Amino acid sequence: MRSNDTNGVQAWRTQLPVLVFESQVIGAIAIIRSLGRAGYPVHACARFQDALGLLSTYADNRVVCPDYDADEFLPWLRQYIEHYNIRAIIPSEGFLLAVRSSFSEFAHLFPVCEQENILYSGMSKFDLFVSLLENGACTETGAHLPPSLLVADMADIPSREALEKLGAPLYIKMDGCYSVGGEGGFVYKAASAVEAAKKLERLASRFRKALIQGYVPGQGVGAFFLLWQGQLLAQFMHRRLHEVPYTGGVSSFRESWWHATIRDDALTKLQALGWHGVAMMEYRWDKATDQFYLMEMNGRFWGSLHLALYAGVDFPLLLLDAFHGHLPLPVKEFPQGIRCRLTFPREIQYVWSRLKDSQLSYLSRLWSLVEFLQLSLDPRIYSDLFFPGDTKLYWESIKRFLRNP
Repeated sequence: MRSNDTNGVQAWRTQLPVLVFESQVIGAIAIIRSLGRAGYPVHACARFQDALGLLSTYADNRVVCPDYDADEFLPWLRQYIEHYNIRAIIPSEGFLLAVRSSFSEFAHLFPVCEQENILYSGMSKFDLFVSLLENGACTETGAHLPPSLLVADMADIPSREALEKLGAPLYIKMDGCYSVGGEGGFVYKAASAVEAAKKLERLASRFRKALIQGYVPGQGVGAFFLLWQGQLLAQFMHRRLHEVPYTGGVSSFRESWWHATIRDDALTKLQALGWHGVAMMEYRWDKATDQFYLMEMNGRFWGSLHLALYAGVDFPLLLLDAFHGHLPLPVKEFPQGIRCRLTFPREIQYVWSRLKDSQLSYLSRLWSLVEFLQLSLDPRIYSDLFFPGDTKLYWESIKRFLRNP
């Protein structure tokens, strides 16, 4: 069945409860709002009581679950699914890693890639680059990649000479799925090959694999897709206007944007991986040269999801409707120049990262404050948290920031 409706409330949705994990993160809050306003009964879940998403108007039920590594987590999950007749689960990366040993038991509830090996590879920076490079550097999948070293065995750390060939600085990327003790993944920036080698030695007992990449210039841009049963159901792109810290990091202010060549490269790579579901392909793009490099893939919903919602590309709703057999009409066009920011705390952190950098001129640092005020007064700019029908999360975020700046 194909549905033309992707925004209104349909009666059949009200009979299909959905469980959304990690309700403290901004991406999960966007999912709760998307599905709740469309009529899905949303069960917002987090591992601690003060998760911001638990306060959302669009959450029908709010629950605190056990820690993922606790013995009682899986029994709790089974009981909750049965008691509330949960028909879908929007998982986080941490959740998927926690249930991997029981994946087949719960897989029928996940609107994600159906093949377990492909799904979990999509959460690994290391596996992504292995898959892309296996096809050869001369193919489309091996193109537009930054200088990289794959460490398949942390007992065999690359030499300093090999690390120096990547340039400086270096970025050491560790995946939670290759953690020995269950810790999450992270990225470590090393100023030199010597520092990188020392860091890798310290990480050797904690992780089994690593990806090391050299620096590439440009600003962060993203290509976002929903692929379902071989069909492209939605696409979106954005570019980061502010990052935290300002030299490069997570997005605090971004706008909808389009670059056909990056879009095509991202989609080609995703299709070569055999991906199914939502995904974000993150690039660095150099405006001066138009060169671009794929940095990583997120095989799950992303932190800047509110921008896509404001631009009319409702990824969570499109995904869940398709999952339940109500195939929506594809959404392949969207307005460019829609801007959205996460003011508290990210935009504050962006400004602070500039203010404390003595290498920036006094006028440049002063402009950061002026720009913050201008953006705050501009009615054309959307806010991640000041969402229609759910604005209390915005005010709550300010209260929390003032209590713990």
